[in-house]
Amino acid sequence: MTRTPVVVKFGGAALADVEAVAGRLSTLRAGGRPVVAVVSAREGVTDRLLAAANGPSDSGAHRRALDDIRAAHPTGGPALGRRLAELERAFAWCERRDRLDGAATDRILAFGERLAVDWLVPELRARGLPSTGLDAAQIGMWTDGRHGAGTVLLDRSRRPVRHHVLGALARGELPVVTGYFGRGTAGEPVTLGRGGSDYAASALGVLVGAEFVELVKRHASVLSADPAEVPAARPIRSLTYEEAEELAEFGARVLHPMTVEPARLAGIELRIRSLGGAEEETVVGSRGGPPGIRAVTASPPVALFRMRFPGARGRTGVLSEICRRLSSAGVPVLQVFTSAAVVSVVTAANRSASARRVLRSTVVERSARLEPTVSVSLIAGIGSGAIADLPRYPRSLLEGAEGISATRASVTIAVPAHRRLAELRRLHRAVIERGTPRSRAPTAGRRAFPPPAGRPARAPPPPRTRRKAPRTS
Repeated sequence: MTRTPVVVKFGGAALADVEAVAGRLSTLRAGGRPVVAVVSAREGVTDRLLAAANGPSDSGAHRRALDDIRAAHPTGGPALGRRLAELERAFAWCERRDRLDGAATDRILAFGERLAVDWLVPELRARGLPSTGLDAAQIGMWTDGRHGAGTVLLDRSRRPVRHHVLGALARGELPVVTGYFGRGTAGEPVTLGRGGSDYAASALGVLVGAEFVELVKRHASVLSADPAEVPAARPIRSLTYEEAEELAEFGARVLHPMTVEPARLAGIELRIRSLGGAEEETVVGSRGGPPGIRAVTASPPVALFRMRFPGARGRTGVLSEICRRLSSAGVPVLQVFTSAAVVSVVTAANRSASARRVLRSTVVERSARLEPTVSVSLIAGIGSGAIADLPRYPRSLLEGAEGISATRASVTIAVPAHRRLAELRRLHRAVIERGTPRSRAPTAGRRAFPPPAGRPARAPPPPRTRRKAPRTS
């Protein structure tokens, strides 16, 4: 093998079209290019497995889950049959327990990707692709062992993973690797969080030195907003690593939040595409698109707690103490807004009662005041140089803000939750739909977006001509 490999990951919904999957793999393999495939569980299978793990003693639910999972894998060879029998035994083991710990839950959830590989490999072979299945835990993709939210240990994983994957490529085979999980300290599967197959593919790309990593979805593309909430949302053709990372962290479902980091560290390009739609590809790399806001997002309702600390500038450790106490109570801090005398923290709405108890004791000890809880939504504008677009923000969004924070690639504004959708749409219209500044006008070869629906395209002004002065005699 002399050419640099590429890694292509197929989501669960994309696996519904085996012909298209095989076609994409054949296209990438054209000319002898080595290709590594990563697969998610088939659509709906992880949800069925998770429901079974959450009700481990419910034998009836297990039987129904097995029926559904068998139906999702209608064909396959002996390996698939053995895997289904193994899952049935695992369910029987669960039924003798009241609840499962993280390790046992991950053991159940890993069946989704393992079944997908056992089912897909014979399908690809039948279409002329010399495929071989590889289990990420067994080939040595080591994690830190945190069940349900593992992190891939790249340095420790590099040698064993390269041995197995590059060895298969050298034999002319197409490795089909399980996504979503890696190896724990005792060799057991450790899942990487929902959507973790994207992260697994990105990490695998780094480990094998891939030219690029392609993430194939069924009907998903990267848009400037959630189209269910903003009908005028537009495709985004390119993003920097930082923009993509911010977009994932702010809740864009198209990417797992950890996906970007391995690729960024190694300088590997990520390509996100819909299956069969070359026009719907987004490239993530060191070169993004024009500066300014590229996308907007809005969180579901969350809880904002505002505390007033008189003479806060002279007090040390206030913020660190607040975050430490909330963390000890199992309350995640989603956002922090500060001023000279005010500290505001944002937590999940379902943890607001616990958060208020913790903060009440904190302010009493610090002679501070805790104001009433406010239900807010975090609206984010994402893009390199995002703060430069603030002058274009709607006045209602800025004047009604409960807090504002900014980084190099995002501006986050907390607004009352009941105004969430209206302000999200206003922001999208103001910074994305309305005209593009001259410095960011589309150039030749870059697809320009059409005008918003219902608004006619503005004709260019006629050329200006100089009027000649009349002659005088």
